[in-house]
Amino acid sequence: MKTFKMICGVGASFLVLAALTNSAFGQLQVITLDENGLGYITPSLPFQYNVAPEPVSGLTTLVYTLPFAGVAGDVLVDESSGSQLSDVLRFDGLGHLYVFSDNGDGVDSLADLSGLPPVILPNPAGPLVESGVEGGFQDVYYIPTANQPGYKAAGPVAYHFISDVPEPGSLAMILLGGGSLLVFRKRG
Repeated sequence: MKTFKMICGVGASFLVLAALTNSAFGQLQVITLDENGLGYITPSLPFQYNVAPEPVSGLTTLVYTLPFAGVAGDVLVDESSGSQLSDVLRFDGLGHLYVFSDNGDGVDSLADLSGLPPVILPNPAGPLVESGVEGGFQDVYYIPTANQPGYKAAGPVAYHFISDVPEPGSLAMILLGGGSLLVFRKRG
């Protein structure tokens, strides 16, 4: 059942991405980020990241350098509705995005910390809820509107934040299992 939920979560992510790139959104710029420094802007190459202290909290964490300033503020992420915060995405308004992640998943990433920083300038929309299952692929999409953290006045932008990715062996097994289900279903 957990594998089925995982496959559904990955499938839902692809559907959301397809909707985001729909012509109804115009020339939407999609920025994909994870907790380990893999970030890219469609359709360009990966962009800069570093591990550095965030000026307000003083915590050393993963920081991406964005190609625009963006509105300052925090985007809060929950693993499930009403749960404890799992991630804080902090836009400094100067072209940097600091990624803070709890260390609850047991995986060491560049953004993992023993505790999250105090929230400053939270997104008025409230915490976002990740899709996917714990221990599997988890992600969230965020499209800021005017005056929300990360908003870019020069054109619409969407952030695709990948917080958890299973180990390569686990991911391969999930994909093989999903492919087997599709073949089995087609035969039946």
